[in-house]
Amino acid sequence: TYLWSKVEHDSDYRALARAIWAQRFHRPPPGGVEAARANAQTQIERAAVAVAQLRARQVPVVFLRTPSNGEYLAFEERAFPRTATWDALLHATAAPGIHFQDDAKLRGGELPDGSHLSRRSAQQFTRQVAPQVEALWRDAAPRRQTK
Repeated sequence: TYLWSKVEHDSDYRALARAIWAQRFHRPPPGGVEAARANAQTQIERAAVAVAQLRARQVPVVFLRTPSNGEYLAFEERAFPRTATWDALLHATAAPGIHFQDDAKLRGGELPDGSHLSRRSAQQFTRQVAPQVEALWRDAAPRRQTK
């Protein structure tokens, strides 16, 4: 699945998409910051339960944080700091993860609306990240007991 081509190629429509995203960048989230952070913690707890259930079924789990940039990334960093969200998720689930900011090959790329890669950039990102995901997936795979 790729970003809708109209957002990628139509500059007026892309500006509209960015303006719609930007409406929430400079005001508190609905319910306030504390409610948003409590909700994030609840979602992390739910993810930990889900990961435990998957592991019980011998399913390996690897988390991937895809790129964002500009005002969108700045908003994410203010509203949902990495230590309280991404790092907390990996800690709570004991699952490995790949964060785009940790690897120069995964940063950059064209993000027409600030949060979705263009088709070309998505293909390049996938080529770069797939071997990393596969390696972590193999390492995260539960070892089956042999008799």
